[in-house]
Amino acid sequence: MNRRAVITGVGVVSPLGIGSQAHWSALIAGRSAVARVDRLTQLGFPVDVGAEVSGQAVAACLPRLPKKQVRLYNRATTFAMAAASLAAVDAGITAPVADPLRAGVILATLFIPYPIQSVLRLLPSAEAADAHHRVDLGKAMKQCLGGVNPLDLSLKIVPNLTAGHLAIHFGLRGACRTVADGWTGGLLAIAQAATAIREGALDLAFCGGAECPLEEMVFADLCSTELLSPAAASPDRTCRPFGLGRRGTVAGEGAAVLVLEAEEHAARRGAPTRAVCAGFGAAGADPSPEGVRDSLSRALRAALDESRRDAPDLVSLHGDGSVAGDLGEATAWQAIAAGAGDWPTLYATKGAHGNLVSAAGPLEAAGAVMALERETVPPSRNCEQTDPVCGLSLVADGPRAVPGMRTAVVSALGAFGEAACLVLTRDA
Repeated sequence: MNRRAVITGVGVVSPLGIGSQAHWSALIAGRSAVARVDRLTQLGFPVDVGAEVSGQAVAACLPRLPKKQVRLYNRATTFAMAAASLAAVDAGITAPVADPLRAGVILATLFIPYPIQSVLRLLPSAEAADAHHRVDLGKAMKQCLGGVNPLDLSLKIVPNLTAGHLAIHFGLRGACRTVADGWTGGLLAIAQAATAIREGALDLAFCGGAECPLEEMVFADLCSTELLSPAAASPDRTCRPFGLGRRGTVAGEGAAVLVLEAEEHAARRGAPTRAVCAGFGAAGADPSPEGVRDSLSRALRAALDESRRDAPDLVSLHGDGSVAGDLGEATAWQAIAAGAGDWPTLYATKGAHGNLVSAAGPLEAAGAVMALERETVPPSRNCEQTDPVCGLSLVADGPRAVPGMRTAVVSALGAFGEAACLVLTRDA
């Protein structure tokens, strides 16, 4: 069995807006959601810039969610459930789904948002008797076990919590999987869903990713690495994909969920096809520029071979502003374009919405679907002056109409040099 896996629904909770249309409008307008996050500044983090989903936006999501379950959600689950509800509306699906045994969820999420505030309020009473300002670990553990509400702790830090809640709400009794592969995880989740549909294991799947890396403990972990860029003089200029003087990426939060279906299943429902998941490839891992170049080249070749396409019309670059990663990605595309004899249209959007980790690939896949539908490429924020060493020419000054686009590649690079490429197509 080799059925086509088609996208019939797109749901987005982005720092740029709630809903795919709001996200797209912000991209086209060249807006940025990257700013100083007051909470991070007040906590004294060495980096205090991020792309945050506003409190107002989160509040707007809550009416879409089941009232009795919301108190069990961590922040990433709230994002994912809201995105899934938007995707379901877009696809014309109601909960529970009609054939639960043939429907599943494959969702990527990496970081567990540990509810540190629930623990910190108990620590003063756990001070050691013989040492001022020192915590007695035994007392602290006892206080936590007896004083922290399980709804605030244990039930919110289970790794597969988000996929599980989504499956329960929509009555999905087929596959229920969590992909914890970081930056490439979201595209891997989409690929796994497409494979399950092509091979006949599922007729319908919710897939994508959700992440909340601005939560205190997660952000502290990121700050201990060299991944995050220090704030630029103008915070919205901090993430500069392929740019001169780039110093790293910016953490962003949110979720993007796609509804995938077997083509004949969608046709029976009368659901229009927005795009086809036509091919996927993954390779890795070596974080050097040469390693990134090689892994991305292999991933792209595998994805194009599976899709039976020679070259894409459009490429959504990973472009997270990292020094080595951007150089490796650029070098790969230089070699690919030289071999093909022509350049596809290139763009990168993390300068506008930050790096959403597990949700980055799905968010950018959603953007690529809309770009193909509208035959328009959004501008690449902060890419007006690219590093000559990278040698890339991106759509940067404003949106560009590109009539006749039929094939897009969405690429993702991991922190260790691993690469993933997803090919999306639209029929002529």
